[in-house]
Amino acid sequence: MSGSLNDKFLLASALAGDEEAFGKIYDKYVEEIFRFVLMRTSNKEEAQDLTSEAFLKTWEYVSSSSKRIDNIRALLYRVSRNLVIDYYRKSGRQVQALDEDQFAKIIDQSVDLEESAAKRDDIKQAFSLLDNLSEEYRELLLMRYTQDLSTSEIAKALGKKEGTVRVGLHRAIKQLKEILKNV
Repeated sequence: MSGSLNDKFLLASALAGDEEAFGKIYDKYVEEIFRFVLMRTSNKEEAQDLTSEAFLKTWEYVSSSSKRIDNIRALLYRVSRNLVIDYYRKSGRQVQALDEDQFAKIIDQSVDLEESAAKRDDIKQAFSLLDNLSEEYRELLLMRYTQDLSTSEIAKALGKKEGTVRVGLHRAIKQLKEILKNV
């Protein structure tokens, strides 16, 4: 069964009273959503709290809404993104760049140390280049290339049209190429 079809089946089962179905959705996406939130908050405890809250709010929404949910993954990202925005609004802080600990969590720990160190340097350089982009472009690139969301999922998560997301990604990549030329 394809991923989105399986998600729709699980969601329908959960809404029909199968208590384990939403738990399977949670198990499938919790690490992904946690990484997404952690990359934006740079605080493990806050990321855990916001991730839990994202799943709770998503469940509350789907269980009380009469709207049909086409893509639970995109909805989870939208809720998570909104929670991160609210987190920064309430705290009055600015979005922070990733620190050394977050870089280490992104890298697959199963590779050898030399390869891991090289990857860490590459990732650190890539994220430092992303800091030169606007928050909108940075978010688009992170959602597309670190979270592996499709343009359709990004559009749903951000509440934008797919064409707008494609254009934004194109412009972000173009701007990133210009930055790379000057490095």
